[in-house]
Amino acid sequence: MKTVPPSAGRASKVSARKRRFVGRAGAFLIDIWRRVALSISVGLTALWRILWLRTWRPTVRQEFVRHSWQVGIKALPTTLLTAVIIGIALIFQILFFSRGEFGDVLGALNVNTLVLLTLVREIAPLLVALIVIGRSATVMIAELVELRIGGQIHMLDAQGIDVFDYLVVSRIAALAACSFALGVIFVLTALVAGHLMAAAAGVFNVGFFAFLVEATRLLSPADYLILPLKTLSIGVVIGVVTCVTALRPTEAASDVRELLPLGYMRAVVTTLILSGAISAMVVL
Repeated sequence: MKTVPPSAGRASKVSARKRRFVGRAGAFLIDIWRRVALSISVGLTALWRILWLRTWRPTVRQEFVRHSWQVGIKALPTTLLTAVIIGIALIFQILFFSRGEFGDVLGALNVNTLVLLTLVREIAPLLVALIVIGRSATVMIAELVELRIGGQIHMLDAQGIDVFDYLVVSRIAALAACSFALGVIFVLTALVAGHLMAAAAGVFNVGFFAFLVEATRLLSPADYLILPLKTLSIGVVIGVVTCVTALRPTEAASDVRELLPLGYMRAVVTTLILSGAISAMVVL
């Protein structure tokens, strides 16, 4: 009777561990690829369906209005307060640096340019996205999970309602439109707050309308493009991530308590990646 040497047994155990590790890593990567492909297909299909007039049946329009109220109107106080804080904080930051060793550098630049470029390109789209994710996307995830678990989705399908248009297209359209509107409101509110703070601090003494006219001259065509491009695309991505997370759960996370933090982190990470990619494409 042949005996297996101890070294061969240890080698077989190591190879088995390697196979298990490779198998788990491969399954993880395949799952990520499937979800990315699913998200891209859902987003492209939703964008195509938004352009069709027959998509906007009364039921879909009602859902769009309801979600627009939830995303846009209910998030407006938080957006205004955040914009005021950011506008004042930017002025304080500029005043702080102008009195230090960076005074000569900032003196050669226009204060309005610094505020506008920082605000329009990065701060406004990202903060609006975070507000929308925390205020509205999590609520949508909870609603969709309840519909899926309770079987209402099958009931809607049995009644002849297009589930994709009713549940997905309406939410993606509302998130995109309201993200753009909140982004514009955020920028205008921050400019008003920053202008009032700068006037009170004696940074410059010009009227607000003259300040706006000067601001329009300082912005380049890329700056006019980047705000709507970022807010609209980020709104679409948030909607896609929300719907895919809630309607296609994983085996490890299937109920609302597990899907809420998972969907939040997916939306935040995707938003940051998309914002950086758009900034790189537009600026470079």
